[in-house]
Amino acid sequence: MATYRTGIISCVIIARVHARAWLGVEGRPTEIGAIADSNPDALREFGDFFEVPEAHRYADFRQMLDSEHLDFVDVCSWHRLHAEMVIAAAARQPKAIICQKPMAVDLGEADAMLTACQRNGVKLMIAYQRPHHATWKKARDLIREGAIGRVAQIQLDSGGNLLNTNSHNIRLALFLMDEPRVEWVMGAVERTTELLERGLPAEDACLGLAACDNGALILIMGNLVEGLGQGCRVIGTQGIMELSTTYHPDEVIPSDAPMHMPEGLSARYNFEIGAVRYLNGKTGGWEDVSAPWHDCWSQQCREAVDWVEGRTDTPVSGGERARAVQEVMMALYESARKRQRIYLPLKTRVNPLRLMVDNGELAVEWPGGYERRATLVRGEGMSWHET
Repeated sequence: MATYRTGIISCVIIARVHARAWLGVEGRPTEIGAIADSNPDALREFGDFFEVPEAHRYADFRQMLDSEHLDFVDVCSWHRLHAEMVIAAAARQPKAIICQKPMAVDLGEADAMLTACQRNGVKLMIAYQRPHHATWKKARDLIREGAIGRVAQIQLDSGGNLLNTNSHNIRLALFLMDEPRVEWVMGAVERTTELLERGLPAEDACLGLAACDNGALILIMGNLVEGLGQGCRVIGTQGIMELSTTYHPDEVIPSDAPMHMPEGLSARYNFEIGAVRYLNGKTGGWEDVSAPWHDCWSQQCREAVDWVEGRTDTPVSGGERARAVQEVMMALYESARKRQRIYLPLKTRVNPLRLMVDNGELAVEWPGGYERRATLVRGEGMSWHET
């Protein structure tokens, strides 16, 4: 019998990945005890697939929080609702909360989430799962040991949105360097269309540079390089290291059927592989880094259990570390808004990109709003927040 009960808020596609992760923790110390979603089809499909009894399915997440005795709450909604849902969950005092990335819409919301958890004695984790790849942990160890010398620059390898895929890579860069403090950020933003990302205005492209107190620079290139890859290139004084991701073949990945599958196999994320290679003056070329594979999502859930049970007090996915990512992203937007380098700590609490859009500072050349994630929305809406 499971020791803990987890409640999942929002039965979206990423929630399937989270559910598999909880159920995949060695020894299965947790069960999916309750679920909540305002969409009846999503609630029914998810509940049937993961065998959650109908009595523990809720259309209102607050009703679930009030009715169920939950040890863990897992917030899987789009980030526009993260702060509201995490604060509500914290008020009911579960042992811990895991919230899907990015942490929030702006820095003010991120701080409110941390405050709500601190005052209620609740542990908060944000689902930046990739540092839990076994090979990426080994990459950090190699950097610690000086395999490529002192880190001079980390180039983020993703052409995606800042708050979406690049938030993962900013988190990765800070993780690899043992959580340095970012001293300043300089950035530029392009927005010539009315792009929305998960219901919020998003940039068409961005470029950023973040300077860390260890002397390293982080280069961010949102939508300026091809693909939505996850990883980075670490340039050291004595070598180079490259991190990337790949997947197990589809034939070994479980299907979501009969659930709605607009993105195909959601379990592909659970079967992601972190690849690492490096070279220096002694390797004689590229040397691959190997480690026994595990589901990094399950490792993240394992870390949540370990934190609750006192086996760690510095979780890789802890909320304060996600706040550091949020601050870098908001500082990049603020640099674009003020046209100057931004020194941290950041004083602006709202989303500077939203300020620029609302104030007409980013002239749209091709009018007409469109949601990048519209294919994932159910019903008649073109954005999740319309349904």
